[in-house]
Amino acid sequence: MFFLMTGKKFPFSIFLFLPAFAFAQPADSTNASSSGDEPLPFLNADFFADSLAEAYTLEEDPMGAQRLLQVRDSALTPSVNVSSSFNYTSNPFKQSKSSKTHNKSTSLDLSLSFNLGLGEYGIGDEVVCAPALSFIQMRSFMDPIEDYGSEFLKDPGLNTDTQIASLSLPFILPNDFSLVFSHTYTAPSTYRGKKQQLMYSNTPKLSFIKNFILDSGDTISFSAGASYTFSESDTLEEQFKQLADSTGLSFAFLEAITVQAGQSLADGPANLQDGTGHEISISYTKLVGEKLTLVPSFSYFSTAFTEGSNKSRKDIVYNAGLSANFAFFEWLSISGLSNFSWKRTSGTEENALLSFDDFIGGVTIAVNHSF
Repeated sequence: MFFLMTGKKFPFSIFLFLPAFAFAQPADSTNASSSGDEPLPFLNADFFADSLAEAYTLEEDPMGAQRLLQVRDSALTPSVNVSSSFNYTSNPFKQSKSSKTHNKSTSLDLSLSFNLGLGEYGIGDEVVCAPALSFIQMRSFMDPIEDYGSEFLKDPGLNTDTQIASLSLPFILPNDFSLVFSHTYTAPSTYRGKKQQLMYSNTPKLSFIKNFILDSGDTISFSAGASYTFSESDTLEEQFKQLADSTGLSFAFLEAITVQAGQSLADGPANLQDGTGHEISISYTKLVGEKLTLVPSFSYFSTAFTEGSNKSRKDIVYNAGLSANFAFFEWLSISGLSNFSWKRTSGTEENALLSFDDFIGGVTIAVNHSF
């Protein structure tokens, strides 16, 4: 179940976070992701072999040994992606078995993303950094086929506009290793009726990736990461004011109920999504011919919440999935996804009700253009 929340926007300068902070913090939410934020595709070290081979040497440049940072390619590489996804879910409200009210639903997601590669920079003779920026606008429509009436239409957590901005600093290391510092800013809001911001979150993350290139050309990828999410949304007082404005309920009535329950209007889910995340994943990329790619994967993600009533809460999510991508042309592709998720929540008895299982299957059509 989603809270209807708005909040004061984080200064956008937080988005341009120093990677040193991400390293200092034991650092991605399902909001998200969670959310929410997709990782950039990581290339194996062979991709940069040519540029590394052209690195300055002492014979070519007597000062070469003193130049720690060398620009391999400073050209900006912008690209645009437009995609449409149609998905099926077996648990639209993400409810536990004992409280589940709907066994299925569908959703339509429209996404527009802009990616900007910031060049390739050599560090020493064997390391390359390829920083990139990404901006994503996504709109989700719940229940475009099944007609459950206004229940799905009005739920603020099911019909959302989401803006995502991210900065990634991948360091390509020898032997197909990668070390990635990233920072993601996420801002979901409602769009049906009066536009209301649900929350804001900032997530610095540190990831370690190892690719195993097989003789067949297939790739086994292993990754481990740590993150910390800073979130902001409304207090109960701010939420009740919005609820009173939109429904006509008396603010004094809502305040009286809250006080009788022993709560203060200053309390609320202002930063209840703050927490430390740890993630481990493994995937196998199988090339079938020149156009078809199959990727089975498995991931584990845990979040230990650190603020308010969620302080004793811990979420563990397991995902097992299979995706297939077929590239008709360089600019047009279609992909299919099937994914089963298990979420287990510990802490209090109320937290245990947040556990759920969900199966998601879907089809995505994407158009890409690189400038």
